[in-house]
Amino acid sequence: MYRHSISAASALLLVSLILPGDLAHADSDDRSGPWVTRIVTLDSAPAAQQAAPQDRATARRTVSHAQRTLIDAAHDAGIALSVERQYRNVVNGLLVEVPAGQTGRLTELPGVAQVTEPVTYEMPEKPTPVSKDVLAKAVAQAGHDARSGDAAPSGREIVTATDLTGVPQAHRLGYTGKGVTVGIIDSGIAYDHPALGGGGFPNAKVVGGYDFADEDADPYDDKFGPAAGHGTHVAGIVAGDDTHIEGVAPDATLRSYRVFGTKNSPTDAIILAALDRAAADGVDVVNMSLGATGNRSSSVLSLAVNHLVDSGVPTVVANGNGYAGPFNAAAPAVADGAIAVGSTYSSRYPFLAFTLGDGSSAPVPYLDSGRAPAAPSTGAHPVTVIPSSCDPLPAGSLQGKIALFAEYTGTDVFKCRVMDLARTAEAAGAIAAVHYNPSGTDPDALPFSPCCGSIGIPVVGIRARDAERIKAAPAGTELSWGAYAGAPMTADAAGLMDPSSSWGPGNELEFKPDVAAPGGYILSALPPGQDWYGVMSGTSMASPHVAGVVALLLQARPDLTPAQVQTALQNTATPLAMTGDHERGRQPVAQQGAGRVDAVAALASVSGDTVTATPSELALGDLEGRQRTRQITVHNPTARPVTYRVGQSAAVSAAPPYTSEWQPTDATGDAEVDDRDRITVAAHGSRTVTVNIRQPRDVAEGTLFGGWVEFTRSDSTAPEIRVPYLGMAGDFDAVSAINPTFTSINKTLDNPALRPAYFTFGKSVPTTVDLTDTSTANDKAWVMLSHGFPLLERMRLQVLDTHGEVIDTPYDASWVTRNSGAGTGVAFYSWDATRADGTPAPAGTYRLRLVFDKALGDPQKSPSTQIWTSPEVTLVR
Repeated sequence: MYRHSISAASALLLVSLILPGDLAHADSDDRSGPWVTRIVTLDSAPAAQQAAPQDRATARRTVSHAQRTLIDAAHDAGIALSVERQYRNVVNGLLVEVPAGQTGRLTELPGVAQVTEPVTYEMPEKPTPVSKDVLAKAVAQAGHDARSGDAAPSGREIVTATDLTGVPQAHRLGYTGKGVTVGIIDSGIAYDHPALGGGGFPNAKVVGGYDFADEDADPYDDKFGPAAGHGTHVAGIVAGDDTHIEGVAPDATLRSYRVFGTKNSPTDAIILAALDRAAADGVDVVNMSLGATGNRSSSVLSLAVNHLVDSGVPTVVANGNGYAGPFNAAAPAVADGAIAVGSTYSSRYPFLAFTLGDGSSAPVPYLDSGRAPAAPSTGAHPVTVIPSSCDPLPAGSLQGKIALFAEYTGTDVFKCRVMDLARTAEAAGAIAAVHYNPSGTDPDALPFSPCCGSIGIPVVGIRARDAERIKAAPAGTELSWGAYAGAPMTADAAGLMDPSSSWGPGNELEFKPDVAAPGGYILSALPPGQDWYGVMSGTSMASPHVAGVVALLLQARPDLTPAQVQTALQNTATPLAMTGDHERGRQPVAQQGAGRVDAVAALASVSGDTVTATPSELALGDLEGRQRTRQITVHNPTARPVTYRVGQSAAVSAAPPYTSEWQPTDATGDAEVDDRDRITVAAHGSRTVTVNIRQPRDVAEGTLFGGWVEFTRSDSTAPEIRVPYLGMAGDFDAVSAINPTFTSINKTLDNPALRPAYFTFGKSVPTTVDLTDTSTANDKAWVMLSHGFPLLERMRLQVLDTHGEVIDTPYDASWVTRNSGAGTGVAFYSWDATRADGTPAPAGTYRLRLVFDKALGDPQKSPSTQIWTSPEVTLVR
């Protein structure tokens, strides 16, 4: 099945409330039951942003007329429609409330293109605050460690923007984002921060915006919300500028569109409204450090992004975070027009630390748990060692003290985990808890975030060798908060891909992510209520880094189109070695895209005298054993002909399963250009070459492979031009919908498995549903499933009688994303012994059947539908 990646195009925004009044024609049965919210998009008039700038006012009137026509048609059809928002700029659409029984009738109205249920977007994690004193130490240390000379980055540039992408050098060339406005769709911006203008709203830095979460004109970053501080941190990375931090584009201005509120996670309906307003406000760049997995590139929000990009506004989106291996890119990063960004580590760990009153000035670095209040930035308290036991301690025995303990390593570790130990210390009066791993292989490793639950005191992890130092100190030795212990990363991590950065491709084989940037352990601004500065990690931090680089490019060339911006970023990106094994080869393209952005090289690329290559990425789809042919055009704007050597560099390939247990393989797909190894491009001319790419030999079906077609100047030392490619070996349909990692890790279990009760694990065995026995929970039949296909077009749980007839379908859903996650994620599905009409199923024997319809399935090739049938279910009445 030959498949190209699927592109998308469309978008949205919000406005007023309209209530059509007369419901006399409505069917009373249709209008009974609860009301639901839906996004309705129209095709009868294009979104206003698709028109030329001088024609957009007229286009908005045309959109309004089309929407009024739809509202009248709903009224005439007796549909009880309450219009909550109207989107005119990036999409022609409406957010409506309607009785659940009437939702199906919406698609029958004239002009309706799509009716969708709003998607909820996850709240980002909170930052770890850093005091001004600690940050000052970090800046001083980074500046001390920097290279000497006029071109050396300052300490504040290193701790904020880092020098991995050439941003400090770009600043010295005069590129600071001046004259460019970046729209930030996030949790708001603390505009009173000195790095973000200071004072009220609007100010010289944050020049406008709107709060769509609370529907008011003040988009301030609320310190009480679940996402508090996130937008301010993002804004600091883009354009922060004070004595402590410097953003990528410190002279750019910002507009803040608040979508993460105090109470609820945002839906795409709210985010669409923010995009619509950003378009109307005329921002030059948009950053969206948000996303939701499992959505298609044709989702309404992705379509909105595409319309905004088509109108000339580059839109940068975080690709997502998750240790889940290939096919985990988030929407709207999967939008064809979005610049999707993956996250690399920084070059150094900006560790928070404390000092120990043992006569040594050496700081003790720690990692915050992320599940407790942040560690304080000041104060000193005695530290005492407690047993690694969850047995209660005497009341008040730790009053005013900091508890140090080793992680429990007994046979029943799940009954006494780190947070359980910390709660034991808290109950005895401890004001903070410090833990370490006594059995780790590396005494210099800091423990990962512990599981599970929350607590009311700070919980931090330290190195085993530092724990031994504390244990050796005299009784009553105090631990003082507020130190800093920045340290360079090792060669296997520094500047390379963060394993938590979500992989592409998109669920329909789109090339994602597009590029990568530093996102791991980034210091930036926070609201005053969160101590002004802090550390966060993830693609949420990488995305604004790229948005800032885009602002630098637009300062250099305000006439650049989004396509030209993306070409400059990808042609000049730096391919990265494998994280953790940098000598093996390059990290798979499916995680790093074109590579880490290079601001100076990208600026040179748009200067008008540098050769470029388009398209700047090649999405090959699934090759099914064949060769794929693409064309690349090399453009020479200079006054002299140029000659290039043509070659390729391959990345490590990634074999299934599509979880964090993906298997690296050195088999590569070979790229060959027109059977030649060099080309000459005339002055002010272009040259198109044909690229033939073969899939790797002898690899598993579904193996993702990639690399770079490289054009290297043979007559100078000018930087290479690279065009990355990404494809799949074999047939997408041949990949199993049932996750094989689950049973390879859990060899005593089956997957799927018919089980006698909810959340029971084991082999798939015949089971009995006994409705005469009220003393046990055996009144349902359960199926445990870990499914690993990237995206199912449809998934059903069916109940079969002895004749093989379907008597009930307890579960039937469209566009279902895999639940396997890192590899062992599961879900449980049940049958309650009824038939489809709700009547009781008679006593007898039944089987449950799972039916997986794979996305993009081609029935002429490998089976696009996969089926699993359970052992017998005996129903007793």
